[in-house]
Amino acid sequence: MRPRITTLTAVLAVLPLAAALTAGAQQTGKVWRLGFLSSGSPGPSAPAVEAFVGGLRAHGWVDGQNLAIEYRWAGTGAKPLQEIASELARLPVEVIYVRTTPAALALKKTGTKIPVVFTEVSEPITIGLVASLAKPGSNFTGIASINREIMPKRLALLKEAIGGLTRVGYLANPAYGLYPVQSKEMREVARALGMELLVFEASTLPEVERAFAGMVERQVGAYIVQQGPPFAFSFPQQIVDLGARARLPGMYVASAWARRGGLMAYGAVQADYHRRAAYYVDKILRGTKPGDLPVEQPTTFELVINLKTARSLGVTIPQSLLLRADYVIE
Repeated sequence: MRPRITTLTAVLAVLPLAAALTAGAQQTGKVWRLGFLSSGSPGPSAPAVEAFVGGLRAHGWVDGQNLAIEYRWAGTGAKPLQEIASELARLPVEVIYVRTTPAALALKKTGTKIPVVFTEVSEPITIGLVASLAKPGSNFTGIASINREIMPKRLALLKEAIGGLTRVGYLANPAYGLYPVQSKEMREVARALGMELLVFEASTLPEVERAFAGMVERQVGAYIVQQGPPFAFSFPQQIVDLGARARLPGMYVASAWARRGGLMAYGAVQADYHRRAAYYVDKILRGTKPGDLPVEQPTTFELVINLKTARSLGVTIPQSLLLRADYVIE
């Protein structure tokens, strides 16, 4: 593993010290309430929750002591996302932490004036959450994702890993807001790399199963998975397993996929920005207006390759690519 030293990780390193210095500033005896909204479900989201709660603890906020967290999950299918967002917005909470673009937009649609800290949100300016990254100017702020911008890099890495790759499947949710423009861009990038990109639309697990059957029928050599819900938040392991059964190597947007058995992943270090989101919650609970907190973007990225999966698929990863990987799973 190569060491990674960035501005964001440097900030995270001093959080315990910051917590010790500021713990005395909290109001004694008061329990603050934090809303939590995710498009996913608890199981697949556990690492993200652990990182976020750990970040809160580093700032002196402990659930069950001076903080009470109201968790709401849309990925369980019990209620529609918009209904859950509306219920949460009516609760007497001081701040809401929200994961994913659809969940953030659902909260915005409620018209809530409660401060909202978001992560895993793509292009917050374009979708109308904030006026600008430097000056959000609203009750929304947080960590913006960088996914669409690095999709070309993911395609290039996939081609480098799979010798002779000419046809790639793209598993995409047509309901995702960036789907039309992103699909067009990816087709153009694939063409520039000498590949054909075939789009397979899906938003439910049965549709994903049909998509993989279609990939086999169309004889794609590998596939890439779109960022965001429902794939990463509702049934990631099933997607990895379907890829394995289809004998297809896959490229994913976050390291957790490769750790589940996917071939490779390239993206931001997610634990970093979930921990960093706790900084925003801390600042807001101490009186800072969300509109005065600039939106940040991830600065730390990692390439993870699952060599065990490569061997099972009969894929030989070039040594030059293995040497550039941040993690190689043996």
